[in-house]
Amino acid sequence: MGNYLVILLFVTMIFFPVFVADAAVEAGTVRVLLARQSTPVNFKVSADYQLVNQTTGKFVTKIQKNENWQVRLENDQIQFQGPHDSYGPFTGPVAVVQGYDFRVKVMAGNKKAVERTGADGLTAIGAGGKIAPLAESSVLSARSIDGIKQLGASPGLSLVSLQTGSEDRRYRGNMEFCIEKESLAVINELNIEDYLRGVVPAEMLSFWPAEALKAQAVLARNYALQKFEITRGSSYHVTNDQQSQVYRGYDSETEATDRAVAETRGLVLVNRGEIISGLFHSSSGGFIENSEDVWLNALPYLEKKEDPFDKNDRHYNWQVSYTNEQLTNMFKTEQEPFVQITDIEVAERTAAGARAKKLVIRGIGPDGMPISREVKNAENVRAVLGLKSALFKMKKIYNKKDDIDDITEVKDERSEPKVDLNLDVADRNGVGNDLAGIEISGSGYGHGVGLSQWGAYGMAKQGYNYQDILKYYYKDVSLVSDYGR
Repeated sequence: MGNYLVILLFVTMIFFPVFVADAAVEAGTVRVLLARQSTPVNFKVSADYQLVNQTTGKFVTKIQKNENWQVRLENDQIQFQGPHDSYGPFTGPVAVVQGYDFRVKVMAGNKKAVERTGADGLTAIGAGGKIAPLAESSVLSARSIDGIKQLGASPGLSLVSLQTGSEDRRYRGNMEFCIEKESLAVINELNIEDYLRGVVPAEMLSFWPAEALKAQAVLARNYALQKFEITRGSSYHVTNDQQSQVYRGYDSETEATDRAVAETRGLVLVNRGEIISGLFHSSSGGFIENSEDVWLNALPYLEKKEDPFDKNDRHYNWQVSYTNEQLTNMFKTEQEPFVQITDIEVAERTAAGARAKKLVIRGIGPDGMPISREVKNAENVRAVLGLKSALFKMKKIYNKKDDIDDITEVKDERSEPKVDLNLDVADRNGVGNDLAGIEISGSGYGHGVGLSQWGAYGMAKQGYNYQDILKYYYKDVSLVSDYGR
């Protein structure tokens, strides 16, 4: 059946014009993967919801407020257990959607009035003649002699409380359950601005300066929109962890971060008309990097620069040490089956002169022959060494063999950024000595590309606004409204 244009809304025998909440259609929705597990998931709702078979689009049953429900996999199918009955099995996705109990009378093309009990497939005329499609989760309002009233919505906030393992969190929007990789996947579908309300406080401390929070909100919006485009056709757009950006739902929301999202609503950062990758990290350690030095792709708006605003006592001068045995296990692969590491050196640094861009590891293989391995790009170096940042100095510790006794000799392989790029060359005076291990001291936390959160904090403290902050960390960018459309 084609879309109807809603002309009249039948409520208590009085007809009113229909108004549609702009927020529900303005930005679209984001689908967030919250969990993927083989064990059951429990949930309950704070208002009236419906269980809908997404494969057929058919209503299954109502879910009442505060009822305890369980979802589980049985024989590779989805089964729901409510307080009074079970539903299923389902092979396709099933959604818990906000339920609205109303009836509409619509005027079809043949001028016949047709009564409908749901909003799906309908179109409404909003304020100013704006036409908007409706869905079962649309929020409708009507003007009566008593003023504007919301129709069919349960009183209070509509939330789904989800228990996965030991975690129990509440979420806005709808919840979908489907089968992903032979596991039960839980996907939260909600408006992008509501999604950001659960992201910003998870990525930045809510008591930080307002302008830093606004900068974070813009970048989080950029990231979500870009992922939305990249993942079109997939069952979800983003995950709720650091693989995407951290999202903790309704329970993480704060007044300050909600305000940051609201005051930047619809704003995105663009370069040459395209939404940019809003990459950010915790602390730069004083240096921002070119994107190609940390990963592979060169992006014109992500360039190296010094970062004098990133000053903090949390992520500077941290230290890590590894024994030879730990290094051997760390770098051993099927292609390079080290049984002992004989040397490790930073062979190349980034264009900023700060982070290790290339590691060369030398050692002995199972056959007693020398083998080597290279690790390229700063983010790979950081990952393989398990460090907070690839901005570090390294000391090599040797066990020097002596006829009288064993003594330890320390050789210092240092790299002071912007001072001398040749200081990473290893001291070879101890030929024949055994490498006992390394000591690392470094600064920064994260990949070092794009915005430094601690740098944004520092700029905001000095009176810079969020536009200044964003334009400092990203080259040749501008802020545009309406999601870049």
